[in-house]
Amino acid sequence: MHRMNEQSGNALTQLFAWLAALSAALGLSTQDLVFMIFGLVGVVLSLASFISGRLDAHKRHKEDEKRTELLEKYFEDVRQLPPDERPSSVQVVTDAINRISTHAK
Repeated sequence: MHRMNEQSGNALTQLFAWLAALSAALGLSTQDLVFMIFGLVGVVLSLASFISGRLDAHKRHKEDEKRTELLEKYFEDVRQLPPDERPSSVQVVTDAINRISTHAK
């Protein structure tokens, strides 16, 4: 005995058949369900982008803190040197730090 249509259809046909069945079961049109799915995809992408941006900002902040600590340590070490042994650019920064420290007290 032969059936009239023995083709099972391709994956795209099956996807839309299941999509239509699901939307009918939920009482929605297929178009509404597709809009909701793409809206959900948009929300997921937006959240992923936001979280990625926050992680990147946090990483950048940590790098800035580390760089600041290294500079502070370097200037503190150079500050301990006698003034005639300090590099000229460091001498300018050290003088500025000393003036700021003096005025802050």
